[in-house]
Amino acid sequence: MQKAVIFSILMVVAMIFWGSSWPAGKVLTQYTSADIITFWRFFFAFFASLPLIVFLKISLRIDTNALKFLFLAAICNALYSIIYFMGLRYGSAGKGGVLVTTLTPVFAYLLMYCFKRIRQEKAKIKKNEILGIILGIVSGFCLLNLGSLEELFGKFNIIFIFCAFDWALLTIICQRIRIHPLAINFYITLLSLIMYAPLFLFKGEEMVQIFSFSYEFWTMLFVVSVLSTAIGTSIYYMGIAAVGATKASTFPLLVPATALISSYVILGEIPSVLTLFGGSLAIFATYLINIYKPKNN
Repeated sequence: MQKAVIFSILMVVAMIFWGSSWPAGKVLTQYTSADIITFWRFFFAFFASLPLIVFLKISLRIDTNALKFLFLAAICNALYSIIYFMGLRYGSAGKGGVLVTTLTPVFAYLLMYCFKRIRQEKAKIKKNEILGIILGIVSGFCLLNLGSLEELFGKFNIIFIFCAFDWALLTIICQRIRIHPLAINFYITLLSLIMYAPLFLFKGEEMVQIFSFSYEFWTMLFVVSVLSTAIGTSIYYMGIAAVGATKASTFPLLVPATALISSYVILGEIPSVLTLFGGSLAIFATYLINIYKPKNN
């Protein structure tokens, strides 16, 4: 019982790390380009994950089938990261954090439903899931804060909707990989790092300029790469084993709130009423789709 309580506290800490990565990422974009930030994020996240792999004695053995899915997941991850940093240049970190983390479960559910239909499997949608999808769509319109058709196709909205879709696809791919979750995170980070390594051939001088940047840059890079990507994700995966998958799946619902709070603390961003309302709706939609289990009569 005490172990479950400790991990519950650690899970909250992990969600704070995840939420804080949004304003931290926005600060980083003020220093250099998205591709350079992405490379160094994966670089430090990879080396920060090594002690965890060794300490927890995680097996890194993989087969050809797992490698295939890991490569696909790494492509999604590498694409997500650079688009994520590009998007933070154009708008609110808090709003982006709410938009992506709340719409991702809705996209994941719809993608899974479509895949099942394509494979001609039974894909019955329950009433609570239908309500969750409707609320998710409504919340999406609220979070987009549309005042005109031009805003709908604005850079900020398009980029972060794509981020949510990309992360949903990444989640589904990872479900097909039958190795330890920490090993999945390790390999995806490594492969993503390798994909960005050629940047040194084209931007060698710019790549090393980060070592002359201020203390603020390094603090925010530490939050994004070490606290969020390496430690936060590892705590989440270990928490699943400690408190159970169902309970663990409720903790990411804290991310929108931590993203808004940390964006206010770090950047002074004040969320709009529509963002708060849309975020609340989306959290409830996620609960109905992924967590709520109606009792059978």
